[in-house]
Amino acid sequence: MTFSRFKQRLPNITRLATAAGLAIVISGCATDYPISTGAGSTNLANLTGAAVLPADVSSFLDSAAPGGMIAVPTSPWGSNVEVVAHERYFAASGRICRELTVSNNRDLPSKELACRTSNDGKAGEGTWVTQRLVTGLLEEAR
Repeated sequence: MTFSRFKQRLPNITRLATAAGLAIVISGCATDYPISTGAGSTNLANLTGAAVLPADVSSFLDSAAPGGMIAVPTSPWGSNVEVVAHERYFAASGRICRELTVSNNRDLPSKELACRTSNDGKAGEGTWVTQRLVTGLLEEAR
């Protein structure tokens, strides 16, 4: 007799446990976390090692298709370089970035990185700056 009563209450206990579990999951999703103002900030002082790219390069990076190329007379990478833009991606900092291949007549092509200082994602807004290519260092170590 006790076992049959337990069997009748089992579905109610299961429903209660399921409802409690869902409530915990939903409350975790609804938690408001603080917004970071550091890495994705438009303040260039927060962008360690950043060099502002010329306006023509910034405009190119806003609109170029992957594989697009621009010849640049002066840049942070030297004079008379060719810059090839690769796909855009959202970095962990929350900024839009592009890996670049930079080449000139004297040296082998190098991989570089540029990120936009504005998170709005609108063409023409924000400034593109150079950044250290951390994943490139990992690939060289292999």
